[in-house]
Amino acid sequence: MSGMDLGLIVYIVSLIGGFFVSYKYGSFMIRKTGLFVPQTFISCAMVIAIDVVAIIAWGYFTWGTSEFVFFLGIALGFGILGISLLTLITILLIKRKKLLHTFNENGINNM
Repeated sequence: MSGMDLGLIVYIVSLIGGFFVSYKYGSFMIRKTGLFVPQTFISCAMVIAIDVVAIIAWGYFTWGTSEFVFFLGIALGFGILGISLLTLITILLIKRKKLLHTFNENGINNM
């Protein structure tokens, strides 16, 4: 396995890992605070931040290799970023009722 293959694997894992980290944060904080829109916004900002850092790192990693690999990797990064954002918002909207129900149950018992 060459260095480019390993770099591509780390790149894709970091892009997809950003989605899972922000989903876990968003679902946990919605259950804890009961604030859906602000926590969804923060989760989306986390996905954008993690993925943009990964895209910039990919640019630095592939700058001297080939233009094809450079631009294709950046296009892949932005494609995964868009898909991650749409998936995150969709999943949180679908689970909104359940997450807020958990907050209401826990909020009454904790007060």
